[in-house]
Amino acid sequence: MDEQISTDKENAAIDQLIAMAVEEIADEEQRDPSDVLPEFLASRTAAMLYDRSTKLWWDGPTAVAELYKTEIS
Repeated sequence: MDEQISTDKENAAIDQLIAMAVEEIADEEQRDPSDVLPEFLASRTAAMLYDRSTKLWWDGPTAVAELYKTEIS
């Protein structure tokens, strides 16, 4: 049960990180976050966030936003 709680907490942290990164990207691109979110979720960056072995979610929203922008450029 403790492992499930830990996984749930990690998923919540990743979800929050995605929300912050998407907000940052949307602000920079002057777009609506609801338009950016599905594009982000379909990206390799998003897949890496949910792959716990990468530990990408430890880096914070700005680093994630920068990785995504590099990916799409």
